Amino acid sequence: MTDRSATLGRVWWLVAGAVVVGQLLLPKGVGRDAAYLALGLGAVGMTWWGLRAPDARPRAAWWLLLVGLLSWVIGDAGWALAGHIAGGEAFPPVTDAFYLAGYALFTAALFAIARSRRSRIDMDAVVDGLIVAVVVALVMYVSFVSPVWESAGAVSIDSYATLAYLAFDVLIVFQVGYLARVERHRRLGLSLVGLAFLSVFVGDLLQTLAVRFPDIGSAQQLIHSWWLLAYLLLGAAPAYRSMSGLRPVPGDEAVRPISARQIALLGGALVVVPSVPGVQILVGVPVDSAASICAAVAVIALVCLRLGIAAARMREQAAQLARAAQTDGLTGLATSRHFATLLDRRAEAASRQPILVLIVALDRLTEITDTLGYRVGDELLSAAAARVQAEVGELGTAARLAGDAFAVVVDAGEDRHVDAVEWAARLRQSLTTAFTLSDVSVSVDALVGVAVGPDDGADGAELLQRADVALSAARNRPEGVARYTGRMPSDGVLAPHLMSELSRALEREEIVVYYQPQVDVATGEVRGVEALVRWAHPVHGLLPPAAFIPAAERTGLIRPLTFYMLDRVLRQAVEWREAGTPLRVAANLSVRDLLDPTFAKRVERLLAQHGMDRNVLELELTETMALVDPERSMEVLQALAHLGVVLSIDDFGTGYSSLAHLQRLPVHRLKIDRSFVTGMIDDDACAAIVRSTIELARNLGMTVVAEGVEDDSTFMSLRDMGCDVAQGFGLGRPVPADQIEALVGVIEDRVPRILRAGVAQGQRMI
Repeated sequence: MTDRSATLGRVWWLVAGAVVVGQLLLPKGVGRDAAYLALGLGAVGMTWWGLRAPDARPRAAWWLLLVGLLSWVIGDAGWALAGHIAGGEAFPPVTDAFYLAGYALFTAALFAIARSRRSRIDMDAVVDGLIVAVVVALVMYVSFVSPVWESAGAVSIDSYATLAYLAFDVLIVFQVGYLARVERHRRLGLSLVGLAFLSVFVGDLLQTLAVRFPDIGSAQQLIHSWWLLAYLLLGAAPAYRSMSGLRPVPGDEAVRPISARQIALLGGALVVVPSVPGVQILVGVPVDSAASICAAVAVIALVCLRLGIAAARMREQAAQLARAAQTDGLTGLATSRHFATLLDRRAEAASRQPILVLIVALDRLTEITDTLGYRVGDELLSAAAARVQAEVGELGTAARLAGDAFAVVVDAGEDRHVDAVEWAARLRQSLTTAFTLSDVSVSVDALVGVAVGPDDGADGAELLQRADVALSAARNRPEGVARYTGRMPSDGVLAPHLMSELSRALEREEIVVYYQPQVDVATGEVRGVEALVRWAHPVHGLLPPAAFIPAAERTGLIRPLTFYMLDRVLRQAVEWREAGTPLRVAANLSVRDLLDPTFAKRVERLLAQHGMDRNVLELELTETMALVDPERSMEVLQALAHLGVVLSIDDFGTGYSSLAHLQRLPVHRLKIDRSFVTGMIDDDACAAIVRSTIELARNLGMTVVAEGVEDDSTFMSLRDMGCDVAQGFGLGRPVPADQIEALVGVIEDRVPRILRAGVAQGQRMI
């Protein structure tokens, strides 16, 4: 309640409560009648005050309550006048009319409130209420109405009035019960309204009993107190905020199963109806067969209807459970279990119609979720699922296998091998286009593994396993797509085991760094090295990065691994500088590093800790990494560039970034991917790509590093194209730090002689 409402509510409770109690003490006469009317008018005033609130909802119910209370007060005034002016007999029919009109208005008000709380009628509650109403009506008719009519000897207006009162009582009890059933969130103001009408019901029952039992009729003040209590409660309800702002209940359309209490209610109704004639026989009164039969037929029909509704609800729930078991709740695709069943069926028919089985993995989803939150991660999964489903269409079935993996089965064409690769490439291309989510644009890479049935497997489980093997192979391919072949090893088996040991390996310094020289193409001097991580595993030997780096990125262990590596390479750079061999050191970044707003500060602290010039450190990122979250990536890259760290684009030419995006990145170098450099001597297209990349970098004010230099002919061609730096096995393989000085000496003795000669002198320089 607001402060004003609270004050008014306390005053009402105090004053109106005093009137209810005082009415019991006042003698019969004008004073008691005046108090009675004052309380009724007070309830009308309180309701009018509640109606004037700007947010009074529903307004129709408020108006009906107000007019109903006013009709009752007029009836009270007529009754008082009948008692004091006309001897109590002139106006009863008129007062009955006002009272009954009030009942009708209250019934309509309760209906309006119930309708405002739910957008549709709760048929369960309606049927339950009708069953109770029929039982109550039978008991009341047999106990009160029928005896009154028989004692009167003839049907009179009073008899009809009594019947109307009891009918409205039953109807109001039904309405209150229905409202209590559908109102899940208990509100004090609404509860006061319900209690008020229950008080009216009790008062009416006592008044009916007073006709048959004179002892009860002598306690008229007690009977009137129940009606006064109704005025008190109805007047207090508007003071509560919960009553003035009734709104529809969220989620009120949910299907709810029949409860044990409702079953007991139905069973009790079936027991009470046949029990009424038995009770009449026991007490020695005539059995009202017609009423009992009508009530029994009505109750049996309603119980059958209720059981039918319950059965329909159960069927609906069973269908919902079946859909939930077959459909992923987030993406709407098939679940992995349902997909496995469908795949087995299609695999059985694959001899007649070959099928393609694809597993699609979204790369770096974990990094995006960790950085941008689970909400963005879920939106990304839903959007990716929609694209997968759009590609599949009516040709097959798509499913969500795990957190970032989808599975697809479609019918293959006549040339199954070509169709498989083309289908997978088209699906991957649709997923690598940037996703526009609620408040961010996100780009991800996708990997696709393909198996074809029945060539690659006789059943669904085997086809899925081989598509997964192909997916592992796709991780090492620039196109990101792989078709299963019998020569593919099942890579990645050790990854979960290795991840459990990686943290301990960092502590034991089992992670070692190898260094590959980077040679100035113009002079033949070694200007720097690229740091490449290895794991000196005590059991499995020296493991390459591919054995543990992808899994470390997915699990989040890549962050401590990155700073472990940076600390080692900066410490080594200090040692080389002190030994008279100053070298720039290049290290690779991960997506998690690029999306970490504290990364630049931590790099700055490391540089300060080792006392190194900032341009000694070069950090490499790929094109697609900067597209995961362009805005956040740009902030981190600008902070690193402002710090003075050299930034380079690794594997240039294999990603999907646009030139406009490349121009915005604060990078200093482009590293041409080895797939172009290695084939440039024999492939004119590769040579053209390398040449145009060098020209592009020069126009953008960047230097160029060519990876994959395998022989001196490639090196000389790069010199002729104006490349700045080269690295590759033909110049020097990655070696431990303690061998780098000797390797530098060999390179700087060999390469300058080749450059002075101006011709290639063999297939390999080293």
